[in-house]
Amino acid sequence: MQRENAFSIRSYIQYLEENFPNELLSVDDETSTEYETTAYYLALKHKNPVILFKKLRGFPDFSLITNIFGSENRLANIAGFKDTEEFIKRWDSVMNDSTKNTLSISESSPFSRVLVGEDADLTKLPIPTHYALDGSNSGIGRYITGGLSATSEEVPGEAFNLSFARIQAIGRNSFAFDAGSHGHFWAKLNSAIELNLKVDFDIIIGANPIYYILAASFIDNEYYKASSIFNMKFVKGVLNDIPIPEDAEIVLEAQFLPKVKFNEGPFAEYTGYMGYDSTQFVGKVKSILMRKNPIYYDIQPSNASEHINLFSLPRSSSVLNSMKRVMPGRYGYRIVWPHYGSRFLALGYTEDKTPGFSIQLGLSILGLDPLWNKIVFINNGITPLTLEASLGNLASSIKEGYFRYFRVSKAIIISSDPSRDQSGTSGKIVFVSKGLPTHRVTKNQNETVINTEMGKALISHGAKKDYDLVIVVPNSVDPLNLDEVGWAIATMVNPERDIVIKSSRVVIKARNPQEEIPAIPSEILKKIKNVYHSSS
Repeated sequence: MQRENAFSIRSYIQYLEENFPNELLSVDDETSTEYETTAYYLALKHKNPVILFKKLRGFPDFSLITNIFGSENRLANIAGFKDTEEFIKRWDSVMNDSTKNTLSISESSPFSRVLVGEDADLTKLPIPTHYALDGSNSGIGRYITGGLSATSEEVPGEAFNLSFARIQAIGRNSFAFDAGSHGHFWAKLNSAIELNLKVDFDIIIGANPIYYILAASFIDNEYYKASSIFNMKFVKGVLNDIPIPEDAEIVLEAQFLPKVKFNEGPFAEYTGYMGYDSTQFVGKVKSILMRKNPIYYDIQPSNASEHINLFSLPRSSSVLNSMKRVMPGRYGYRIVWPHYGSRFLALGYTEDKTPGFSIQLGLSILGLDPLWNKIVFINNGITPLTLEASLGNLASSIKEGYFRYFRVSKAIIISSDPSRDQSGTSGKIVFVSKGLPTHRVTKNQNETVINTEMGKALISHGAKKDYDLVIVVPNSVDPLNLDEVGWAIATMVNPERDIVIKSSRVVIKARNPQEEIPAIPSEILKKIKNVYHSSS
C-alpha cells in the first residue's frame, strides 16, 4: 500500500487534476440527466476518461461524476497499488487478512443539508436515466447506480456490510431495488420478509471509492476491512444506527418494507443486454443527508468498462491466486478477462511445456469461476492476449493439426448468460493452440480476415470455405469491430450448440439472443457527439 489515507471523491478529482489531467474530462456545458450523461460516456468510450459534469440542468447545486473505475489502472491505484498487475497479485491476500481495526466514529456531521420526512424527496437528486428501456415495466427510468447499501448486523457494532443494488426511484420518498447477488444484503432482506421485519439500511452515493471495490469483492465487514487498509473515519447517522463514511457525498437513510413489491426493471446489465430478473424489493426514504454542493456519483451501466472492472478485477485476483496455490508447473502463465467478454471469455498463454498443462490450466479457469467462465483460449507460448491473436493462433493450430480442445455439456452458468439453454445450463469449452505471436489482420467491407503463416480465420456474417476457423456473427454485430465480435462470442455462443468442430475446420456461430440491447435515443447521442467534437 502506498498511501495512508483513502481517496474521497473530492480528493480523487484533485489528484487527477494535479497528476493525470488527461484522465479527467470536465464538462462545463449544461447537461441533462436524461440520457445525456450516458451519451457523453458512449461518445468518449475510446478515450475512457473520468467525466465530471459541472452544470446539471434542473440541479444547480450538484455536479455529477462517472467512469471513475473505467480504467483498470485507476481502480488499482485507488486500492493503493501502483498498477493492475500488483492489484491482481496482492488484492486477494488483502481480502483474506483477518485484522479487525476499531472504527473511528465522530459525533460531528459533514452534511450541510438534512432532509427528513416529506422533505426527503428523491426528485431533488440528479438521478439519471441511462437507457431508453430502463424501468420500462413501469415507465420510470431513473436509476441510482452508484449507491452502496449499508446494513448493520444483529449485534450492534460487530459488523457492517456493503452491497450493490440497482435502485429505481419510483416516488418522492420510495424506491424499488434488485438485490439479486445472493450476498449478505439479499439474505438479510429475505429473512426480514419471513419474519415481517422492517430493516433499516443506508444507501451511500459517492462514498470513498475504495468502498466500491470492497463491496464488489464479496467479503464480510467492509467498514472494518477498509479501516485495516487506510485511515478511515465515520460519523453517526441521523435516523439509522449505521455509521456513515465521513467523506460520503449523499446518504439516503432508508427502511425496507417487507410486504411491498414493485415490478422493477428491466435495466441495462453487465452482459450488454437488458436484465429482467429482479427481487422487486421496495424501500422508503427516511432522510437524505448531503454535503454542500454534493457530487453525485453514477456508475455507467450495461457492459461499460467501469461496470465490468468493478465486479471482474477483484474476482480475477481471487481466481488467479487460487490457481497459483493449486496448479503445478514451474513456468509462467497469464490469463486476462477482456472487458467486452463480460467475464464469459478468458484469453491466456503458458510457457510451461509439461504435457497436458495447457488444457489443465483452461479447466482450472472453468472450475474456479464456474458461474461465468464459458469459453477459454489458451496458447502454448507467449502471445498477445487479444482476440485477433487468439483466433489467429487457433486457426494456425487447426491447419497444423495441433489443435486441442475440451468441451463439456449442461454445465452450470449464471442466469444472466443470454446464450444458456432452456434448462438454464450451457456448454463450456477450452481451446488450446500453439500459434506464433505474428498475424496480419485485413478488414474488408463486411468481414475481417486474420492471416498467420499457417492458417486463416474469417469473421463474417456468413460461413465460407477455405478458412480454418470461421466466426459467424449476426447482422447486428459489425465483423470489423473486434470488441463487438468478442462480445458476440462471449454472450451469443453456447459451446455445446454453436461450435462445430471437424478435424480441419472449426465454425463458431453467434446467435442473436432474445434479450434487448440497451440504447439511447439516436438524436441525443448525435447531439452529444457534435458538442464534444466541436469543443475538442
